[in-house]
Amino acid sequence: MIIAKSHYQDNSGCSILVKALHDLLNNLETEPLFVCIGSDHHLLDCFGPLTGSMLADSVPELTVLGTLDRPLHAQNLIRELKEIKKLYIGKTEIAIDASVGNADEIGLIQLHKGSLLPGKAFAKNLPPVGEFSITGVVDVRLSPQAVRTDKRPGLGHVYYMASLLSTAICDWYRSK
Repeated sequence: MIIAKSHYQDNSGCSILVKALHDLLNNLETEPLFVCIGSDHHLLDCFGPLTGSMLADSVPELTVLGTLDRPLHAQNLIRELKEIKKLYIGKTEIAIDASVGNADEIGLIQLHKGSLLPGKAFAKNLPPVGEFSITGVVDVRLSPQAVRTDKRPGLGHVYYMASLLSTAICDWYRSK
C-alpha cells in the first residue's frame, strides 16, 4: 500500500515525504532502523547505498545500514539480515531500495506500508525486508523479451532522488 509519493523534481516533494514520515514513524516505540539496499557497482542500483551514506553523514545518531562503503546487496543480504535481526531486536525496519516502473514514473519516490522484495526486477530470490519501505523508481520495467532501444537513465536522477529522500528523513528526525 502506497502511503505517499513524490517526484524528486516536485517543489513540495520534501514536505510531502516529511509529513508522511511524521505520520508513520512518530508513533513508533523505538527508533527506526533504515536498511538501505543496493550496489555501489551499478549506477541505477546505488539509490539505497547513496541514500544511506547521505543519511549517515548528515545524522550520525540514526541507525543506518547499507552505505556506499558497506553496501547491502544480493551477495551479502541474506547473511547481513540474519545479523541485523540479532543485533537490532525490536527495531522497526524501513527498507530503502531502487525499483523499476513505467517510463513516466522514473524519479518517483514512494513510501509503502509493508516490506519490499530486493532484486525482484532481476528475478532474485531474496527475503522481504522492512515493515515499511521506500522505493525510488530509477528505470523502466522491461519484459524478458524486450530489447532496450532508448538511452538508459544516468546517475543524475538517482543522486537527486537520494538527496531529496535523505533530506526528508533528516528533516523528519530533527523535527520529531
